[in-house]
Amino acid sequence: MTLLFDMPMEKLQVYGGRNPRPADFDQFWADSLAEMMATDPDPELVPADFSTSFAECFHLYFTGVGGARIHARLVRP
Repeated sequence: MTLLFDMPMEKLQVYGGRNPRPADFDQFWADSLAEMMATDPDPELVPADFSTSFAECFHLYFTGVGGARIHARLVRP
């Protein structure tokens, strides 16, 4: 398979992105992780309306930061 890039490999190897690292980068992540740890995830595992012969299928719901309700699909052998 051929990989295509919009920059030569030499430039890709030293590319640092377009946005500089914010001055409050470490504080942002410390605050974000503290907010996440203080959030009750209130997980809910619901059997899915689809199945396989080799795995159990579920809908997984949990609460993220800011009260966002997150949905994921879980397939368990």
